[in-house]
Amino acid sequence: MDRRRNLVIAIAAIAAILVVGAFVARPRGAGTPVKVTRAAYARFQMKLPETGVVQRPQTQTLAALVAGNIETIWVRPGQRVAAGTLLAAIANPQLVDAEATAHAAYLAAQGRLRTVQQTNAVLPAQNRSSVVQAQAALEQAKFNLNQAITDQRAGTQSGLGYGGTSASQQRAAADAAVAQRATDLREAKRIADADRDLFAQKAIARNTLDLDLAKEQQAQVAYDQAKRDRDETYAQIARQSPVLSDRVRAERDAVTQAQAALAAARANASQDKSGDVLAAQADAQKAAEDWRYASEQVARLRITAPFAGVVQTIATETGDTLRPLQPGDAVTAGQSIVTLATNAGFVVRTRVDEQDVASVRPGASAVVSGEDLGTTTLPAHIVTVGAVAQKSDDPSNTSRQVITTIALDRTVPYLRDGMNVDVDIVTQNLPHVLVLSADAMRRDDKNRPYVLVVADGTTVKRSVVLGATNDAQVVVRSGIAPADTVVAERNIGIVEGMHVSPTALPSASPSPKP
Repeated sequence: MDRRRNLVIAIAAIAAILVVGAFVARPRGAGTPVKVTRAAYARFQMKLPETGVVQRPQTQTLAALVAGNIETIWVRPGQRVAAGTLLAAIANPQLVDAEATAHAAYLAAQGRLRTVQQTNAVLPAQNRSSVVQAQAALEQAKFNLNQAITDQRAGTQSGLGYGGTSASQQRAAADAAVAQRATDLREAKRIADADRDLFAQKAIARNTLDLDLAKEQQAQVAYDQAKRDRDETYAQIARQSPVLSDRVRAERDAVTQAQAALAAARANASQDKSGDVLAAQADAQKAAEDWRYASEQVARLRITAPFAGVVQTIATETGDTLRPLQPGDAVTAGQSIVTLATNAGFVVRTRVDEQDVASVRPGASAVVSGEDLGTTTLPAHIVTVGAVAQKSDDPSNTSRQVITTIALDRTVPYLRDGMNVDVDIVTQNLPHVLVLSADAMRRDDKNRPYVLVVADGTTVKRSVVLGATNDAQVVVRSGIAPADTVVAERNIGIVEGMHVSPTALPSASPSPKP
């Protein structure tokens, strides 16, 4: 047994000697394969990843300033327009008539002022007031006559000469009401007839039939009432016709009487009253203000672009969000018509958490990317950093956020307002520093950083002083030199003094020296 055991021991010892000899005698080029990188000067950046929304820097919704009906919409979504371009027009004959009437009143007031000034120069003061009053009475009589003629043409008495509903409009409204009630009645009769057949076939209950029969009766009553209202409207309009004619004749007589009174006042004029001139001037000023206001109302019928930009949207009908406004549609004051955005490129608005905002500053560069952009990346820079920290939209995020605006330095044709994008904000940019891969960094048992430099095929430990670091790279302030070959993997089996066979990895892109 002892001989056999000794023999086994001897054989094992010889085998161990052979293995060690083979290891020592192996070629130096057959070292342990290891990935290495070459230290080089490069640009080092720290980036803050965020998400944002593409927007136009300025967007304005243009609303109707007066009520009326859409006359024409001259633009379409996506169209580029210059400042002052006519976008849409609203029709409102009442405002146009009011402006014409106000203009006529202004011209009349100017004429009265000139007449008063001339009369004041030639007539005695004691009769000048009567002349002015006679002139005012004549102008008022003419104004009343114009009102009466306007009402007669419209077929109805508005009391103002404009602004009321015309006879044709009243008849159209009455006819429309009858047509609507007739449609309702036909529908009610159709349902009732269908229910009678279903009831005869015992397909529905009696109370269902009774309910629809009652609806038919109600529709018949509403139809009959609409016809009576229409007949009364037509009769009332017919009764107004002679009244309006009589009013026109009466106003013509009043004008004739006022002209005679003015002639008599002028014949008897023999004194001067400067107060009449002041009154006429005040009347002329008031008429000018009224005309200016009426002209502004008419000008508001035209919606123009306040700045050069791109038409974003055309508003939709009030009752149908899928149907854009079209000529003839009624609009009210304040109703949106066109949304216009500036044509000055795009910005991206993002939310930066309050703990990161200290590293974000206006002018800093950024990179915009995203699924909608494919492989395209767009350079950008920060324009503004919000002054207020707001509560996050994400309920799970308890920190507050600051809205940050980023301007794109370049755009692409398919970029659209409202797209979601990714944004990398450059918070630190070192253009020329010695950079290594983060995988090359090692720590000793005292947490001190070091790297393994490969020299003549053998790893050598080098202590280093580190600078800024990110997920992929680290800045080395001292400890190695440019062009040093450094182990770039975290394999704990690779240690100091080991013979290795380097496999090169791409090194950091060198940057030009300052």
